[in-house]
Amino acid sequence: MVSSDAGAHAVDLLHELVAIPSVTGAEAGMVDFFEERFRRRGWTVESIDVSPGRRNLFIRRGRPRVVLTTHVDTVPPYFEPRREGGTLFARGACDAKGCAAAMAIALEEPLSDTEEASLLLLVGEERGSDGALAANRHVPEGVEYLVGGEPTGNRFVAGSKGCLRISVEARGKAGHSSTMKAETGSAVPPLLDFLNALRTLDFPEDPTFGATTMNIGVLEAGTAPNVIAERARAEVLFRTGVAVEQLLSRIQPLVKPPLTLQVPYRSDPIRFRVPKGWQGEIVSFACDLPLLPRWGEPILVGPGSILDAHTAEERVELSQIEEAVGLYQSLVRSLLSEGEKHLEMPPADSSAARPSDLSPFTSRSHPRA
Repeated sequence: MVSSDAGAHAVDLLHELVAIPSVTGAEAGMVDFFEERFRRRGWTVESIDVSPGRRNLFIRRGRPRVVLTTHVDTVPPYFEPRREGGTLFARGACDAKGCAAAMAIALEEPLSDTEEASLLLLVGEERGSDGALAANRHVPEGVEYLVGGEPTGNRFVAGSKGCLRISVEARGKAGHSSTMKAETGSAVPPLLDFLNALRTLDFPEDPTFGATTMNIGVLEAGTAPNVIAERARAEVLFRTGVAVEQLLSRIQPLVKPPLTLQVPYRSDPIRFRVPKGWQGEIVSFACDLPLLPRWGEPILVGPGSILDAHTAEERVELSQIEEAVGLYQSLVRSLLSEGEKHLEMPPADSSAARPSDLSPFTSRSHPRA
């Protein structure tokens, strides 16, 4: 059981974290905060360079076997935090500063006597996971388990779908819209034809991970209604249960001149280990874990609901933050003492392993983590 002091400390820390804006690309305030905090407490803090002015942090005491990890960046826009009773409304409250706060306190307090657990804080997860890609090139020796933090309602999950983000651009030739070139020179019709073809494509489905879904999230074209559009661009995100390469093999034949295709982000479906006694669910959202294969066996669990992430009223129940501290502490202890005996891989045909939105957590007793 987590002490009431540890839970309260995690809540206090979360209040500090959500007051620091850290939209993707501008995470320095969060990174600096954690570095100063852990150095002051005697931990070794290592920077992993990601891009100019941006870095991950690897926080440890010795040679860790278990690494807790989450991301410190958020989606825009930042908004001022507010608390209503037991609920904290703030950008990043559940995605994923709540995980960062619970993980930090879990390591700082009762686990401070071990050198075999550590914390990896990543930048860039919300826009391409460049932090995770950089971290996977710098792996310490001896790491066996990687515990990722995302909003799962403090439930262990069996896996997550793969994610593919494509950017498609068409080029035309600018001109006056009264000319005959308006129909043949515009970049817009080829892009619309491509998007219409995508919408009628027969996407693959996996018996465990479920259907492939598509979201046309960005559309940009032209400069004015009386100017032929010289450029048109779309960004489309797929969440898929099959290998990304299989999905791309169906999309690429649709890309014909004057279209060009780029792939800013891709990650294949991944299955997670869960503690024995848990029935894991499949989630549709992506995370950094598929891009960190060198950091050990992946496990995913954290406070908050994915239904609240990225919303204008992002929130987290503070009772979940308090509970997560004990969950992470218990999990780390069990992994260090029992290792593989503590874990299992849910069967691929499990009826529980179906795509889920992980509806908001309600208090209940858990199997021992």
